[in-house]
Amino acid sequence: MSNPLNRYHHILHAIAGRPGGLSLADLAAATGLPRSTTHRMATTLREIDYLGQDDASGNFVLGDGLIGLMRSSLAQDSKLALFDPALNFVVGRLEETAFCARLWNDEVDLVQAVTPTRKDQLYIYPGVGGRPLDKCSSSKAILAYLDPARIQALLEPLASSTPGLRVDTLMQELDQVHRQGFAICDGEIDEGVLSVACPVMSGPARGLYSIGVVGPAARLKSHDLQEIVEVLHSAADLAAAELLNS
Repeated sequence: MSNPLNRYHHILHAIAGRPGGLSLADLAAATGLPRSTTHRMATTLREIDYLGQDDASGNFVLGDGLIGLMRSSLAQDSKLALFDPALNFVVGRLEETAFCARLWNDEVDLVQAVTPTRKDQLYIYPGVGGRPLDKCSSSKAILAYLDPARIQALLEPLASSTPGLRVDTLMQELDQVHRQGFAICDGEIDEGVLSVACPVMSGPARGLYSIGVVGPAARLKSHDLQEIVEVLHSAADLAAAELLNS
């Protein structure tokens, strides 16, 4: 590893595979570099925000600057086709419209929707475009996995222009979404329409995408909620694998 760029690559690659980060000693062992060299290069990467240090453990972790670059790459329109297998899986299992949404420029946009091909009944087609941050299941399934400070920054402008919207109440709801792993919108936007969404949890894509299902409330409620959530979690895992392998 005489090339400095190779050394930086090995340092970042070693840390990327460890969500909890690595201590200086462990990082030196993982890369095979001398401890002094490891420290010098890790410090350089910290200066450009490609590495950070965990406050509790002191371990080196991926920095916000590098994660931001990775998220920008994962959010490109060219990545949206990677959701096709997951969306078709949801449609095949639940026989209702499947959708995926993306956080982009501080807004959540529904970017794809796939309806069943059966012609003997009508389906909800949600369209594409911006979704309310405080109501839509696709939005809540994304916001719930952002840093609390980022959530506050996104919600406060909305609260100032939305009578009756309390940020603290919505933060509590998002905390519940985070704990249970899914979000629901039951008639909050359109009466008689139900949607359920789950986050797509793939490394830097955490808090970037959600995947869900929407349909007439009466028909979708004929499914057990746990069944719906299990299908969506499987679809989210499929989408995450496609993103990570792209």
